[in-house]
Amino acid sequence: MRSRYSANVLGDDAYLARSWHPSTRPVELDSRAGPRWVGLEIVATDAGGAGDTEGMVEFKAYYLDGNKLSALHEQSRFLHEEGRWLYVNGRIYPSQSRDIGRNEACPCGSGKKFKRCCGG
Repeated sequence: MRSRYSANVLGDDAYLARSWHPSTRPVELDSRAGPRWVGLEIVATDAGGAGDTEGMVEFKAYYLDGNKLSALHEQSRFLHEEGRWLYVNGRIYPSQSRDIGRNEACPCGSGKKFKRCCGG
């Protein structure tokens, strides 16, 4: 899951395609058209260890929309095939968002105030 999040941040559509199960993979991907991702929180996992053929990851991926911090909250299902974990599908929970104050710490983790970092 972390590698797929990183691929979205970097706009690496080739990696996203390789790590997506062929039965559900879209024909075209354009991760660069997505939001500005600023953080990932793993909420829960189930299975997905050595010897497992399936796994689940529940996560919140945070992104900025102007001065709002929003989260994509999803429970993703993965299959282990031919030595690789492949994303199959996910259940998306209702969106969450909140305003970020200019003097709050930037959600990207830089340690700077929002106004001097991602909000500037």
